[in-house]
Amino acid sequence: MLLTISNASTRTEVVMPEVTQPTTDTASSPVPPLPAGLAGRPPLPEVPGFRHRWVDVRGASVHVAEAGTDDAPPVLLLHGFPQHWYAWRGVAGDLARDRHVVVPDLPGFGWSEPASHGWSTAQRAADTLALLDALGLHGPVDVAGHDWGAWLAFRVALDAPGRVRRLVAVSELHPWPLQRRLVPRLWRMWVTALFEVPGLGSAVQRRRGAVRWFLSRDARDGAVWTDDLVDAYAAVTARPDVAHAGRRLHSAFVLHDIARMILRRDGRRAYDVPTQMVAGDHDAYIPPALVAPPRSRADVVQVWTVPGGHFVLDENPRAVADAVRGHLDAPDEAFPRVR
Repeated sequence: MLLTISNASTRTEVVMPEVTQPTTDTASSPVPPLPAGLAGRPPLPEVPGFRHRWVDVRGASVHVAEAGTDDAPPVLLLHGFPQHWYAWRGVAGDLARDRHVVVPDLPGFGWSEPASHGWSTAQRAADTLALLDALGLHGPVDVAGHDWGAWLAFRVALDAPGRVRRLVAVSELHPWPLQRRLVPRLWRMWVTALFEVPGLGSAVQRRRGAVRWFLSRDARDGAVWTDDLVDAYAAVTARPDVAHAGRRLHSAFVLHDIARMILRRDGRRAYDVPTQMVAGDHDAYIPPALVAPPRSRADVVQVWTVPGGHFVLDENPRAVADAVRGHLDAPDEAFPRVR
């Protein structure tokens, strides 16, 4: 795969690893110049079939990559850490055949400015809803998220259930983990502590070797993580402002969300958004056993296991695309309890 990287003043070409990426019928548009507030970030990748723009979201300039036609049913794809919109490239092409695919860089990451109002999941959910409003997507949309993007997707669905039609969560817990399964496996998440500590968290993210290790340590096929693919993420994460965003994201989870899970605050909230959990069978962080739904949610939350590690969007995008499409296209009768 030939990846062209360009901005207003530079244009280079590097050979990227092949991914299972269906072609789209929509043409790419030239990548516009980066906003002034993003000067110094690496050039924005061009991927066939995508067009790019920046929109104002609660005072921050947020980058949005789009594919498919604007009048098709919308699907919002939310990336995880330490990644950006590019992680969804191998899945979005398939969805764009009959959907309007919207892939933002979450505030502070990729090519989006940081938000000024904090990093809590509640604030980030408000940012996501504001983004949908800014794009004119006021009705229910399908949402898929990976890693922290999946955690965010659940909060959006809980806070604004009328805005989400179907939800797909890849490589992440749901808000109702079974304590008997979670507690014995908490050790698997030790690595996230590296990102939470002031000073250390940012420094770790800025080390290319650490980013490579984090991305590839549980891969079924480590050859997927070529130097070029690692650099596609590590070059952005190395930016001090992006590394700061990653550290604040993890700290906010510790300060706000862990207590929320322990106290089971979301367990008392209504939830009837048809949801597909997608777990990599080799995921060292969130193994499939952790995403099994409690009995009270089993009629609306289903689990699909695919070959791959935690970063399965890069390792096995074909399997993820099949899982996402299968869930979004399923008839309502597939879910015993739907709105």
